[in-house]
Formats: sequence, structure tokens, C-alpha cells
Amino acid sequence: MRGGVLRVTVLGSGSRGNAILVDGTDGSVLVDAGFGVRSLTRRLALVGRRPEEIAALLVTHEHTDHASGAAAARARWGWPGYASSGTIEGLDRTGEHRPPPWQPFVEAGATSVSGFTIETTAVPHDARDCRALAITDVRSGARVGIAMDLGRVPETLTAAFARLDLLVVESNHDEEMLARGPYPWSLKQRISGGLGHLSNGDAAALVSACAHPGLRAVLLTHLSEINNRPAMAIAETRAALRRVGWTGDAVHAAGQRIPLAAVAANGATSGPSRNDQLGLAL
Repeated sequence: MRGGVLRVTVLGSGSRGNAILVDGTDGSVLVDAGFGVRSLTRRLALVGRRPEEIAALLVTHEHTDHASGAAAARARWGWPGYASSGTIEGLDRTGEHRPPPWQPFVEAGATSVSGFTIETTAVPHDARDCRALAITDVRSGARVGIAMDLGRVPETLTAAFARLDLLVVESNHDEEMLARGPYPWSLKQRISGGLGHLSNGDAAALVSACAHPGLRAVLLTHLSEINNRPAMAIAETRAALRRVGWTGDAVHAAGQRIPLAAVAANGATSGPSRNDQLGLAL
């Protein structure tokens, strides 16, 4: 079993903003900056960190809940920024493409950043070029997969997410809650369509397809505040994992308002679980 050198802290996740801190042996990177600089500073402070400790920003796609704070954060703290070429074009159109220049992810290979290698997989979403990320801490070999927004799971993703220590995946909605909920029909169709977001069942299927004895923890993200509940998402993923023989118990659901306790590559958390608090917050 690998050690706890790699750590993942979801600073907040949902339709109003997303940011994930990934700590490794030699550095730290932030995946997405869907919060303003004040909120990012506050959320980092809640987990005992400072923006100056972050070596780079990785952006999955240009939608505002993932990138609205990118330009201001990079201007303030000088973070190098990495994204797909399509996402960089999208950021340029939304005004988030400002100095310092963005750097495109390496295609058909790995991008090296601050002691990590980042391999990307294109995923279907209504953005220019949304990417899932497989991040490896070079020195320890520990790996985390992050798939934030996708309407369906491409075959290439399960292969890219093989042999992970940690898996971060969106579990956006319960299908029945979405169908019966208050959203207009057009928005329901967008969310549940092939370019929208994963349901709890879709997320559970992806997680179970990636399960192996070395998988130590699963972090569910991007839960809808209207069409989902943390306990429901956790229960569905845990049940799917049980069916494929995964005997672990570390399945966590991140919320929008407060950070989730850091989860290390060995599955250990840095403090008590906040799932009960998140349920109240949602």
C-alpha cells in the first residue's frame, strides 16, 4: 500500500463553484478555480493553507463554475495555468485568458508540473474541450483521477483511470429527483443528456469499473443542491462497489459551502468526516 504523500482536498464543489487542491511530494496544484480570490483564500485558510503555496492551476474546462476566478487568481499570485487548447480558446472568449499566458496540456502524453505528471482524457460535455485528469505524484507513484463534468463515460476514461489510489468523480443528480424537480424541461434535458452531467447511477458505474484492491477512497463531487443528497450519492456508489467486491469504506461526498477534509493516497482523512455537516449545508 502506498503512503499518504499524495493528498486531495475538495475546497468546494457544485454549480456555484469548484476547486480541488492536490498536494504531492514536491508541490501542490489547484484543479479549477470557480471561486473568486477572496473565497479561494478563505477556503484555503480553512484547511490551513495559503495561495502562495500553490505551484500551478489546472483547468478542466472554461465554464464559470470551474474558471471564473482563474484570471484574477493567476494575476494576483502568479500561478502558471494549464488547460487543453480548446479550453484556452474558451477562456479567451470569456475574458479569463490573461497574463501570464496559459500553457496547453501535452497531447498524447504527460504534462510535468511541480513533481506531478498530468495525463488528460477528453470527456463529453457542452464545453469546448473538457478534460478529465489523471495526476501522478512522481516520487511516490500515487495517482488520483479527477472527472468533474461529463455527460457520459467514454471507454477511454476507464482505461485512463486504471490503478488509481484516489478517484474524484462528479455524482451530479438523482434521476428521479431531477425528473420530478422544479427545473424547466430544457435544463433537465441538458443535464441528463450526453453532454451534461453524470447521475448517481452513472457515477457509481464509473467508480465500480475503476475499482481494484489498491483503490483507497472515492470522492463524489458536483452534487446538485436541488436534485441530489449526499447520503443518496454515497449509498449508490458504495452499493456498486460492494457488487464488484471492493471492501473499502472511504466514500465521501463534497459540498458547495465548506471544504471536505483532506484525503490521502492511503485513504486516511486529515480530520473527522464532514459528511454530516455537508448534508446540513446542502
